[in-house]
Amino acid sequence: MNVINCYPGTVVERRDRTTRDFLFGVFSVTKGLMLAQVKEITGLETPAVQNWINRGWVPKPVEKRYTVNHLARIILFNMLRDVMRFENIAALMTYINGSTEDRSDDIISDCELYIYICDILDEADYETILDDRQLNNVIEKNIVEYKEPYDGAKKKLIMGLRIILIYYASAIIKVKADRLYINEIEDKGVNTI
Repeated sequence: MNVINCYPGTVVERRDRTTRDFLFGVFSVTKGLMLAQVKEITGLETPAVQNWINRGWVPKPVEKRYTVNHLARIILFNMLRDVMRFENIAALMTYINGSTEDRSDDIISDCELYIYICDILDEADYETILDDRQLNNVIEKNIVEYKEPYDGAKKKLIMGLRIILIYYASAIIKVKADRLYINEIEDKGVNTI
């Protein structure tokens, strides 16, 4: 499966659905997901998810069930893991939303953050992401309905989105470079010795 045709951080193909439809569609018939379902959506193994929970990077599931915000946080970690250290992803998420166990300090839900990211990625190409002015314009356009819980929250959200989007663009380039390397170097048995 081509991960570029999937929702970022998942192995789920887009199939002309909005990110909101995808996320809330998953939860429309259940009160929460079990770990096996989270694994199926993300392609992650159990130890990875459990490690992120044990380190406090992802909130603990409630009665072994993962909410839409749990899933979004896990997906966000997964989409950045190839280009950022886990500690840096955790610090970025803390910058945006404070403590994983305290929703009162959040400037946005993890679910809404992920939806903003995907909506922006649907609209922005690589050049847009790398151009500060263009990136700020597309972010501002997509978060026009965002309501600040306190002064300065919107500025923090914009900066967090910029960081995530630029790192994710580099993750896409890394995937393409890795494929080229495998096809041209590894598969042809090129030996460096």
